Amino acid sequence: MVFNAGGDFPAAVIETFRSWSISLSVHHQSDRPSARGLVFYEKANGNRKGFQRLTEPLPVTVTDLQGTKTLLSRAFHFFGTADYIEEQVRDLSDLRRQTKLHDAMEQPFIIWEPHAKSCVPENLRAHMDAAGLVNVFSPNHEELAAFFEGPPSDCSDKQAIEKQARAFVDAGVGASGDGCMVVRAAGNGCVVMSRGRQPVWLPSFYESDSHMVFDPTGAGNAFLGAFAIGWQETGSRVEAAKYGQVAASFVIEQVGLPTRFGHGERELWNAGKVRERLAAYQASLQG
Repeated sequence: MVFNAGGDFPAAVIETFRSWSISLSVHHQSDRPSARGLVFYEKANGNRKGFQRLTEPLPVTVTDLQGTKTLLSRAFHFFGTADYIEEQVRDLSDLRRQTKLHDAMEQPFIIWEPHAKSCVPENLRAHMDAAGLVNVFSPNHEELAAFFEGPPSDCSDKQAIEKQARAFVDAGVGASGDGCMVVRAAGNGCVVMSRGRQPVWLPSFYESDSHMVFDPTGAGNAFLGAFAIGWQETGSRVEAAKYGQVAASFVIEQVGLPTRFGHGERELWNAGKVRERLAAYQASLQG
């Protein structure tokens, strides 16, 4: 994990990251405030309603990965605009080639989550073009609908979501059009779409009205991180999406980060074993 920390970044959070036994590189920027935001909730049911930035973000770019093992990662998850993706993918390729290491010559698996504010009709063509540079393009259902004229999309309207996603699939996701769309549709799960294959819908781990659902903030990020792991382990986009649904389930069980205890086979997140939950989810889809 590589991130930029402002002068007021909580030391306790950094210690939490360290406790996860990950490779951690923190770039301290003491002269700037940390990136902070305010999440709004509906009073009636506690559902997330909106988000407002309180300070400027401190984004990490590919150039920040120079000199770290992260540069040689087999998979990357980017969040940003079409212009940002084009720049980062180009820089990633250049920097990996400069290392002249064998591992760097392999093309990494790239997942792109678009910036919500850039999802507007006038940016549709640019996003379709940039989607050709990545392996997976993954907006949520609201971001996808925002590219097209018309009313906001309902996450339960599977036909509308598939029609909009098909426009990107037909335009080509991936260098040869062999990539895929993964549209995250909140409580209605997700759909995986690619050329020459029927759409596959997967339910969310929890029903939207489950008492286990506290806060969806961060669920999409966790979903896509786990998707990258699932793809590397199985080579299947659908199986990878199952990994994503399970990872997201741990994130939404509380406000903030899930808790981690133990190591290896004894590792627990929120007192549950990830592999056991994945097996239970896979079994539920076969019933």
